[in-house]
Amino acid sequence: MSASVARRVATSGATLLISTLVLVGAATAIVLHTRQVDGLDQALLAAAHGRAHPDVAADVEVEHSHSPVEAWLVRAGDGRVPDAAIARAVRAERPLFVDVGERRLVLLPFEVEHGAGAGRGLAAAAAPRVTVGQSVGPFALAYALLAALAALIATFIQVQVVRRAFRPLDQARDEVTRVLALGEGKRLTEVGPIEVRALLVATNDLLARLEAAHRAQSRFTAEAAHELRTPVTTMLGELDVALRAPRTADAYRETLVSTREEVSRLRQLVEGLTALARIDAGQVDQGRERLRAAELATAALDHEARSLLAAGASAQLEVTTDPELDGHRALLEVALANLLRNAARHAPGSTIAVRIGEADGCAFFTVDDAGPGVPTGEREALFDRFTRGADARHRDRGGLGLGLPIAREVARRHGGDCVLDTAPGGGLRVTLSVRALAPPRTTPGA
Repeated sequence: MSASVARRVATSGATLLISTLVLVGAATAIVLHTRQVDGLDQALLAAAHGRAHPDVAADVEVEHSHSPVEAWLVRAGDGRVPDAAIARAVRAERPLFVDVGERRLVLLPFEVEHGAGAGRGLAAAAAPRVTVGQSVGPFALAYALLAALAALIATFIQVQVVRRAFRPLDQARDEVTRVLALGEGKRLTEVGPIEVRALLVATNDLLARLEAAHRAQSRFTAEAAHELRTPVTTMLGELDVALRAPRTADAYRETLVSTREEVSRLRQLVEGLTALARIDAGQVDQGRERLRAAELATAALDHEARSLLAAGASAQLEVTTDPELDGHRALLEVALANLLRNAARHAPGSTIAVRIGEADGCAFFTVDDAGPGVPTGEREALFDRFTRGADARHRDRGGLGLGLPIAREVARRHGGDCVLDTAPGGGLRVTLSVRALAPPRTTPGA
C-alpha cells in the first residue's frame, strides 16, 4: 500500500513541479521575445527618425543594431508599403508598426518645411522580423533540459521521502498480521510522522476496545451458559427423581411447582438476554417514538402487577411533572419493570414508592423500597452483568443479576443513567434518568 501511495504522491508532486516549470518557462519566453521585438522596434524607429531628420544628430544604441535595417522616405506609389498602412499612419500622426511578410516595418509621419509652406512627409524603416525561434530558441532548449533534469531529481527525492514516511505503516502491517487473536495484548509500534503516528495510536485504541469487548463477550457467554445450565440441571434432577418410582399426587404437584419456578426463572433469563442483545445491537436507536413518562411508569406497574402481588408488595405512583420523551417504548418499560421487580423481591410486603419528575433536561424515575439496602461499596458492582449483592445471593436465588445492568444500558442509550442511593426509609433508592424533550416554544400573544 505504501509503495502505491508513494508513487501517487510522487506523481502528483512531479506533475505540479513540471506544470510550474512550464508556466515559468513560458512566461520567461514571452518576456524575452517581447524584449527582442521592442529592441527591433526601437532600432527601426531610430532609423526612420534619422531618415526623416537627417540634420539631427542621433546616437542610438539598440540591441538590433546589427540587423540589416533599411530606411527611406515613402513616395507615392511606393510598392514596399501597403496603401492601407500609409493611410493609417497619416491619420494616426504617430509611429505605426506593422508586419509585412517577413519584414517588420515602421512608418513615421513628420512635418516638412519648404518655401511654399509646411507639408507632411512619411519616413519608413524595415528589417527582418524577430521570430520566436530566434528570440527564445536557445533559452527554450537549455531550459527544457534543465527542467527535465530537475523534475527527475525531484521525483526521485519525493519517492524516497514518501516511502520513508510510510515505512512505519509497513511495519504496522507486519505487526497486524502477527495479531492472530484478540486478548494477546499486542499493539502497534507508535513511531513515524505525526499523521502516521496518529493513525497508529487510533488503531491501538481500536484494538484495546476490541479486546475489552471480546473479554466482556467471553465473560458474558460463560456466565450466560452457567446461568442457563443451572435451571435446566435443576429441572432435569427433579424430573429424574419424580420418575424413579411411583409418587403421590401431592408429590407430583410439588415437583411440577418447582419445575415451573425454574421455567419461570429460565424465561426471565431469556428475556433479559434478549433485552441485552437488542441493546448491544443498537436497537435502542431504532423504533423511537414520543412517550410520556407517566405512561411508561403505568405500563411497567401493570406488567409487574403479578410479581408485586406475589411478594405482598404494593406500589404508589407520584407524578410531579410528566415530561415528554423520545425513546424505545419496549426497552424503557423493561428497564422500569426490572426496577420494580427488584424492589418487590428485596422488600416483600412493603410499599414501593415510584416518583416521576424532571430536572436539568432529564426525566427522573425514582423507585424507593423498604428493604435492607445495599452497602455503598457494593453498589457500582451490581451494574455488572450476572452480579448480585452478597445478601441477595444468600437470601434469594430468583434474581439473575441482569435487572440493573439492563436498566443502566437502556438509560445511557437514552441520554441518562441509572444510579443507586439510600432511600429515606433506609432501603434502596434507584434513580433512572432519561433525556427529556424540550417543551414547545409558545409565541407571545398566541
